[in-house]
Amino acid sequence: MVKILSLLLGLFLIISGPDKGRFEVVLKPESGSLMTVTIQKAINLCAEKGGGIVSFTAGTYNSGTIELRDNITLVLEKGVIIKGSDSYSDYNNDAFIFGKNLKGIVIMGSGEIDGVNCYNPKGEEGFRGPHCIRLVNCSNIELKDFTIQNSANWAINCRYCSGGIVTNVTILGGHDGLHTRFCDNFRVTGCNFRTGDDAFAGNDNHDFYISDCLVNTSCNGFRLGCLNLKVERCRLWGPGEYMHKIQKRNNMLTAFVHFSPPDQKPQLKSGNWEISDITVENVDIFYMYNFRNGLWQTGQPAHDVSFRNIKASGLLRAFYIDGSTDSLFTLSLKRSSFSFRTGSDDPGLVFEGAKLRDNAFFYATNFAGIKIDKVKLEKQGSEPLLLFEKGGSVLLKKTTFPGSDRKDPIVFKDIQNFGR
Repeated sequence: MVKILSLLLGLFLIISGPDKGRFEVVLKPESGSLMTVTIQKAINLCAEKGGGIVSFTAGTYNSGTIELRDNITLVLEKGVIIKGSDSYSDYNNDAFIFGKNLKGIVIMGSGEIDGVNCYNPKGEEGFRGPHCIRLVNCSNIELKDFTIQNSANWAINCRYCSGGIVTNVTILGGHDGLHTRFCDNFRVTGCNFRTGDDAFAGNDNHDFYISDCLVNTSCNGFRLGCLNLKVERCRLWGPGEYMHKIQKRNNMLTAFVHFSPPDQKPQLKSGNWEISDITVENVDIFYMYNFRNGLWQTGQPAHDVSFRNIKASGLLRAFYIDGSTDSLFTLSLKRSSFSFRTGSDDPGLVFEGAKLRDNAFFYATNFAGIKIDKVKLEKQGSEPLLLFEKGGSVLLKKTTFPGSDRKDPIVFKDIQNFGR
């Protein structure tokens, strides 16, 4: 084995030769000053060899922006903390770890990335600093096993990226967790997102698979626009462990909400959602789609959404659907239960600045078709539980309403076809 011992700005690096298959630089921590230059030189050295591994041994590495290169793997060993500077002037590209027009990016290991909630008085909302990981037009991305905490903005920000694998990543605090825009072919498994803002977010994505994740937030679990989305075996719960920093609250708003902000000029209709085997606790609204008045929902419509084997408790609303006037939207709901939050009064909710059109536990208008089979909707009182108006077809089979004082808790208004 070829090994060279090199002195780089007072820091010893072990550089392993090509007989290992990939070039490798092993970094050791240096106390006190920022290590930005040292870390960057290690990455650049690997890049000059066609790619390689930069391994961080246990300790704290203080740094400003780290710029990735093609075919670079960062390995964060146990006990590693890559800690951001608390001065925004030490960053560029609005990112702590940044990559653009790259392929073959890997960040892995059981260490931590700490964004230190870096304050930027000129940032979004007057204080947000750099994103922890920001990738633009990158492909073949793997993020595995590490923890992000105190992100000054979104923890993972991907735009125009393809082929992402995110496995066993933990996000604690900060703002959005994984925010993807115009991305495709992402697979997210076994993650633990506990965020102050949306856990999953983004628009114009397609072909996403998300499974076996824990989701806790003081905003929305999934605020997504995505074509071909599959989510299974996840647990979502509120209130959020980390406060929403602008609104100073901890309640979790929705489990799933449509996202297609018009200012992003979205092109992709969101649809073909298959959501199954999900547990939801103490979330204000299970599913929200407000194409008519939603602040960030009006760019492109949604269609073809399916929920199966859902157990949701502690809700203020189960479904709120106000679709497009061309009635693209269809919903299939099977073998699921939804229960109202015990002890709560009717909340008269406002979402994204728009007051909801009706207080029904399940409300839908402007839709093509809704099928509900073997579903329990539980809320005490004499008000209607389900209200369907100005829609296509509604089919209800084996639907029960424990706790309702009404003989018939379902109201149909201007529905083309309905059956029970």
